[in-house]
Amino acid sequence: MRLAQQGSAPGQPGMAGQPQPGWAAEPQAGALPGQPQPGGPQPGWAAQPQTGAPPGPGGWRGSRSRVPDTSIGDGSLSSIGDDLASAAMGAAMGFIGRSIGRKMQNKFNQVLPTIMAKQEEVLRAQIAIAERHPDLRACLTDHVIFVDGGGRTLPMPNLNTLTVEQADALVAQLRNG
Repeated sequence: MRLAQQGSAPGQPGMAGQPQPGWAAEPQAGALPGQPQPGGPQPGWAAQPQTGAPPGPGGWRGSRSRVPDTSIGDGSLSSIGDDLASAAMGAAMGFIGRSIGRKMQNKFNQVLPTIMAKQEEVLRAQIAIAERHPDLRACLTDHVIFVDGGGRTLPMPNLNTLTVEQADALVAQLRNG
């Protein structure tokens, strides 16, 4: 079809000037209603290509084409190459990920005892505050602390950094007003 558009030599079968079989053939006499009559222009994609218009079925597959190239040839080989490249990249990224993961695990294992000791220290301080001031309460919704039966509130401090001495000062402030 491309050769026919470029003006190939007349007389070759299937080229310009020759009757074409199948879907590209000229309509025959007695065509169904709604189909073009012999000698009339063909509607839609079967019409003769106009200057600047893209060719019909089987023509070029330009960058604007949304239909993937399913032809056998260069497209399938590049697809296999792309698949192999993707698999190789996936394996390389997995190797790198495992290497980074091991390094992070080693660092975490070095830091874990320090984190556990800090958490234990905070928990001991919270237990000591609760034993010393059993009437001290906290409202987690309003983020305030108060003494049971008292009428004053204070903003809730960060409980992870609150020491027993700071808790004593807060309770004294809540009770004395």
